[in-house]
Amino acid sequence: MTGNPWMARFATAVLLAAAILVSAAGSAARAQEAGTLRIPEGGWKYHTGDDPRCGALNDAGCTWQSIPNGTFFGNNYSWKRAEVTLPEDLRKAPQQGLVTGDPYLVFEVYANGQLIGGNSTLSFFHADSNTQRILTLPNLAGPDGRLILAIRAFPQWKPRIFSLPLAYVLATPDRTQTITDAETFRYLQLNATHYFCFAAAGFAGFVFLLLYSVNQRLWENLWLGASLFSVAALRVAWVAPFAGIWRPLWLEMVIYLAGNCLMAWILIEFVFSFLERPVPKILRLVAILGMFDAYYATGLPWPSLLQWLAVHCTPTAILIATLTQLLMLPVCFRSKLPEMRWIGASVLFITVENSARMAGQLGIPTPKQDVMWHGYDIDIRAISYLLFAIAMLIAMTFRLRRIQSRNREIEREMAAARSVQQILIPDELPSIPGMTIESAYLPAHEVGGDFFQVLPILNPADPTKPSAFIVLGDVSGKGLKAAMTVSLIVGTPRTYAEFYSSPAELLAGLNRRLHGRGEGFATCLALMVEPSGRITLANAGHPNPYLNGVEIATEANLPLGLALDVHYSESTLQLDPGQLCTLVTDGVVEATSSTRELFGFDRTRAMSAQPAARIAEAARNFGVGAPQADDITVLTIARTMNAAQAVA
Repeated sequence: MTGNPWMARFATAVLLAAAILVSAAGSAARAQEAGTLRIPEGGWKYHTGDDPRCGALNDAGCTWQSIPNGTFFGNNYSWKRAEVTLPEDLRKAPQQGLVTGDPYLVFEVYANGQLIGGNSTLSFFHADSNTQRILTLPNLAGPDGRLILAIRAFPQWKPRIFSLPLAYVLATPDRTQTITDAETFRYLQLNATHYFCFAAAGFAGFVFLLLYSVNQRLWENLWLGASLFSVAALRVAWVAPFAGIWRPLWLEMVIYLAGNCLMAWILIEFVFSFLERPVPKILRLVAILGMFDAYYATGLPWPSLLQWLAVHCTPTAILIATLTQLLMLPVCFRSKLPEMRWIGASVLFITVENSARMAGQLGIPTPKQDVMWHGYDIDIRAISYLLFAIAMLIAMTFRLRRIQSRNREIEREMAAARSVQQILIPDELPSIPGMTIESAYLPAHEVGGDFFQVLPILNPADPTKPSAFIVLGDVSGKGLKAAMTVSLIVGTPRTYAEFYSSPAELLAGLNRRLHGRGEGFATCLALMVEPSGRITLANAGHPNPYLNGVEIATEANLPLGLALDVHYSESTLQLDPGQLCTLVTDGVVEATSSTRELFGFDRTRAMSAQPAARIAEAARNFGVGAPQADDITVLTIARTMNAAQAVA
């Protein structure tokens, strides 16, 4: 992975962007001048419910209370109010500019009881996600500079969904844009490590998803990639408003709900895919409970029980799903592979940190998980995700190396098997006086399941006129397993040909040899070709031969290896000089085109008088555009005329 130039370019771009961001943040912060008024989060008081009278300057019916910093998540309030005193230069200005820093995307702003604006829409589904807006208001402060701001957030959505608020800032209108930029850069600088870590984790998740697309048997890559990518996508939703990325509010809601509702399910699937075990039914139920967070998409006044479930079930489900990662630790630490210990350590770290974060959302006291360092908010959870992603990428690199090494070993084994098969099924056939025998053999894989043998049998009375045993067959299955069965078969006819005088006896011997030697079977044709052209043949479930383009019917018999005591019948035919007898395997007949059309018996019969190589190539070319499904073997036998026969 470290040698990948694209990854090096990506890392360089990220570091350069971080340097520019820090520099711009410093410049923008220095651009702020004295005289602005910042209203921090702690300067606000809140009112539960949505009472329209709370925008008035004085309304005794609205009660205001402080909410401790960081605990506003999940509180169903609609109003916030702050009382400030403007500095001298702002009191003299005819207008003031207000930079709204809240993540409320549907809101109204009141100053001293007067509505001064909002985000121009009261509809949730038409609102966009531009976090900061600049409003211009007339100078409504009293002589003492006292100004009361009230913000109404409409209750169609929940504030806990989106990012933490920035400060509200009052300034002269000509400086509001500078202040907006400064506040944005301040936020990004403060959370730079958070977003950098999650961006890197999201990139790692994308890599795992690509790896799954290459090898779809490794389901853990899918779930791991989905987990890392989803947590990064949630951070994109948080940072997009500050980066000026516009998108509709409903899309942000969908991203949020999808990430949180599916997180427990994704984590559980990842753990048990890694362990290669089925997911227990009780954990399926936990994953379903995690989807209660979708309650926030409705905004309906559901019963309090459902509200409680919506608030608590999703964090509880994610907490339980996170704790299931501890089941991976024994596998990691007991493994002899060194990278598995790194995976175990990173899994332990991310489990502890993520569990603490979820427990904190449930109100359980947990250690502090954010550390301020030189003006940066160091998020331990983000660091744990980054370390976990790095450890998993390292482990995947070692796994790919092992797979490549194993593939090379398999390739060498397949090459050795191919060499053995070439010895057992030679490319050059023996020369038999009075006969011309041609063959074409096109295996579907490196090694095949078709076989044939041509065995000359000397005639003691006339050595110049030998007979020949010809055997052609097809083993069920493909690849190395079929090739091993072929190796078991092909040596047998040579031995049996010395003892048996008929094809039926030869097939019976082959059947006894194959029976009980595996789960497969083999179809086979056995022929005895005599010098006179008389052919005696026996068929064990194989496609019929052809004589001068005409199919020769044979009696159907069981293939080899299915039953022990099988009697094979024989038939005879006459091969005259100039005639051609053609034998094929079912790879010719069953050759399939890209449109799933078969080569078929009609095409095979029409081409059966052609040379063996031409028939085999025609079948293979017919399947161009589709993978070759089976081995293709063709063997032709022609009887030649000697000089005396030619003169006669």
